Amino acid sequence: MNSSVEFHETTLIQIAVPLLLVAFILGSIGNAIALWIFCFRMKPWKPSTVYLFNLTIADFLLMCCLPFRLAYYANQKHWIFGDVPCRLLLFMVSLNRAGSIAFLTLVAIDRYFKVVHPHHKLNSMSQRYATVGVIFIWIVMIVMTSYLLSEQHVFQQKNLTYCESFNLYKSSNVAATWHDVFFIVEFVAPLCIILFCTFSIILKLKNKKSESRRKYKKAIHIVITVVIVFILCFLPSNIGRLVVLIAHSSKLENVEVNKAALEVFYITLCFTYINSMLDPIVYYFSSSRFKNALQRKKSHEMEMRKTGNSSGTSESNN
Repeated sequence: MNSSVEFHETTLIQIAVPLLLVAFILGSIGNAIALWIFCFRMKPWKPSTVYLFNLTIADFLLMCCLPFRLAYYANQKHWIFGDVPCRLLLFMVSLNRAGSIAFLTLVAIDRYFKVVHPHHKLNSMSQRYATVGVIFIWIVMIVMTSYLLSEQHVFQQKNLTYCESFNLYKSSNVAATWHDVFFIVEFVAPLCIILFCTFSIILKLKNKKSESRRKYKKAIHIVITVVIVFILCFLPSNIGRLVVLIAHSSKLENVEVNKAALEVFYITLCFTYINSMLDPIVYYFSSSRFKNALQRKKSHEMEMRKTGNSSGTSESNN
């Protein structure tokens, strides 16, 4: 491996390790708190709560995968766990990334119908039908990402064992082509939907009177938050992937350029993990019940600290 390639891989490792470590710590804490609030402080559930809860599940499962990905990068991109764990890891990462994107999109769609079409029958959907809907989405996502379980993604190069779903050294098969197509389409299609929902809500509110705008101001905050999180976390990796595909086209056969494009793509791919760390912000803006439950939890903790400090002070005075 030449010095140029080593430089790019060293840069990737230097960026990926601290980034994944921060994402794992903050994401685990944020999603654990969110799960606790959804399970014990937010009943009965509304359809919007069902969407947010499943978004939390997708994020939490992704957090469970991060220690293995972190170990991979900390070990200088050397996979030590074997072929089957590699397949399972890449399947889980892809599945839960797709799930996160799908449920973020549902949050935007839910707000769109409530603001733009307030009398639509979807706004009166029961929790039962919302649950059936998310189960169907999980099944579709599992089917669409299950090909990762049937393909070998472990390969040897320069005394290192790699574990990559984007295995460009064996990218001539149908699964690799589908992986690229699915990776891009699962971002572009939801992005179009989310942007449509956002602009539709903004246009709707422009025609409202000032008193009515205050009522729907929360919807604007929600969809804008979703757009920011979505673009920040998923746009860089999609641009990076397109650059890799262009660099590996028949017209560009420079090895160093190809390697550099690949490592830049893997750096941008790390930003997708930040999504699971930022999604609790979406929960905070999307649900007043979630916000109130979180504030009550903070207030309770502050009261407990004050009580503890007061008892400690009284004991010392005695």
